Amino acid sequence: MTQIHNRDKFLDGLAEKLGRPRIREDVPHFEPVNNLSQTQLADKTQDELLAILTAKCETLLADVVLTAPNDLRETLMKVTNAYGNQTVMISDDERFAANGLADLAAGEWPEATVTKWLPGDEHRETNITNASNANIGIVFGDYLLAESGSVAVETTPGQGRALHFLPVHYIAITPKSQLVPRITQAAKEYNRRIVAGERVGSVINIISGPSNSADIESILVVGVHGPLKVTYIIIED
Repeated sequence: MTQIHNRDKFLDGLAEKLGRPRIREDVPHFEPVNNLSQTQLADKTQDELLAILTAKCETLLADVVLTAPNDLRETLMKVTNAYGNQTVMISDDERFAANGLADLAAGEWPEATVTKWLPGDEHRETNITNASNANIGIVFGDYLLAESGSVAVETTPGQGRALHFLPVHYIAITPKSQLVPRITQAAKEYNRRIVAGERVGSVINIISGPSNSADIESILVVGVHGPLKVTYIIIED
């Protein structure tokens, strides 16, 4: 009820500033001029989508690594070794244990100090500090978007935004079955969960490789606003 009250207070104030009564009738959905948002790449197989994703990631300077389910631990070790291990921060996510990484999630990480995201507002500063000091951040992605070379991840009590953007290196582990054509399909699934009354994260982050900018003299600078390197580890079904 508090959220509804805050929303009404905000909208009432906005209408007052605009000098008109607040519009309370339902606004009809507009008719799209085409259905490209639904059909673009929708006819592609998972292997074709993987090829599109991989090609796009080459332009984004993001790495794509495939692994069999039984080889996930070994593959993850290879990637983190290449990144220098040191300090690793992971999300508080049951998918680590579900994919055979329970020991790593418990902090038993060779050649690295591991911290886990701590749920709860009282740990906010600690989480931000740990993420800032982490050489590697590791999460499970919700969806991979072939068209844009992106990974979609929720901000949840087990992983805040800082975990996605503050570590020097970033690894997102995602099953191949969660590879979709574009953001349309991911948004549709998030919406389905909302309609079904399921909990969805307060923020949906769409991450497209390491941050970079070429605004100054057209010189590409990587890692301006986030990790220097990004790797998508895809678990083949």
